[in-house]
Amino acid sequence: MNLLQLIRTIEGVAASQPPVRSIVRSDVFRLNALPDARYGVFAWLQGEHRADTETDLMHYSFTFFYVDRLTFDKRNEVEVQSVGMEVLENVLLALEAHGVWADEHTFRTFNQRFSDECAGVYCSVTLEVAKDAVCPEVFPESEDIKIY
Repeated sequence: MNLLQLIRTIEGVAASQPPVRSIVRSDVFRLNALPDARYGVFAWLQGEHRADTETDLMHYSFTFFYVDRLTFDKRNEVEVQSVGMEVLENVLLALEAHGVWADEHTFRTFNQRFSDECAGVYCSVTLEVAKDAVCPEVFPESEDIKIY
């Protein structure tokens, strides 16, 4: 599985979670530019990815976020964070059915002002997947290449 396939799989699994109504790609702070965001929000951020030379595995690092709007009195803060932990854990468990394995991960709760006053949770995780190919692809030499 390559990076694009993995991201599409992650987004598909996240979109199937009942509390998720929007997905924000590459940066949770893009929520600041979305005054009409539909909450709950699943967001992801890429980390440093690594190929394992000893095995046929790729290790992709991500941070996953779940964000929801707080009520005026902020009494739903812990509820939002609790739902967020369940959503993120469900995403990680559901990825296993697609051949994507998560390493150990921890959750961190937060409150954050985006376009709206929000609460949520995030987790940093490394996902292991089988490489698409373990042998190099050989292409014919191109005559259109300029060497300077």
